[in-house]
Amino acid sequence: MMNERFRAALREVIESGKTSNGIGTYSESTLHAVLKNYYEPDTERHELRVGRYVADIVGEEGIVEIQTQQLFRIKEKIREFLPVAPVTVVCPVIKERVVVWRNAETGEITGTRKSPKHESIYSAMVELYSLRGYIREPGFSFAVPVIAAEDIKDFKLNKYGKKSETRRLDRIPTDLLYEETFSCPSDYSKIVPEGLPDIFTSEDFSKCAHISRSDARTVLSLLCETETVSRICREKKGWKYTLKQC
Repeated sequence: MMNERFRAALREVIESGKTSNGIGTYSESTLHAVLKNYYEPDTERHELRVGRYVADIVGEEGIVEIQTQQLFRIKEKIREFLPVAPVTVVCPVIKERVVVWRNAETGEITGTRKSPKHESIYSAMVELYSLRGYIREPGFSFAVPVIAAEDIKDFKLNKYGKKSETRRLDRIPTDLLYEETFSCPSDYSKIVPEGLPDIFTSEDFSKCAHISRSDARTVLSLLCETETVSRICREKKGWKYTLKQC
């Protein structure tokens, strides 16, 4: 049912011509537009003013704010929205990505390739760190749709016939693989990877979660905020942690 609803939202955006891939003139990215339709099909509820800011969606269950990156940019918006209504921040991650090359001069699609880049639920958690102060606030939720997408990239050929001046023109979702929602601090236990020892380091977490050491430290700081893990002591190589017992 979830995928059917997502695909219906995708069809609605594509068929309306409201894309930014050079065919339509819509200034909003296709990914953002599809997510808005997915979370609220009634367009009358889109782009409504709440106080000093415009919310992506103001629906029966509250406010939905969609941010594909740089969550710190909406920190003040969330501060103003929360006293008014429950707020869900949506941060999509792209697990499967195909790059579609488009000649900027002719508009011709010249090829596609599967990108080695992929994100995970932890990518969203690193972004959420900038909003960590809201995690324990009543009414705050965090939604992470995990998506397959096509990146449409424009390019020009230089005098040697090689691609130059490349830029991403649009990101078009092709499928919703799954979705995770975090509505209270205890929900964040879902992102603790399997295989951690009773007492572990950020390096242990990094290996079990298959993320960088830097990202592991950020995610662990977030999990300390949710009281999912506890810091035990700090040693030369960094903090030691343990899972907090419920």
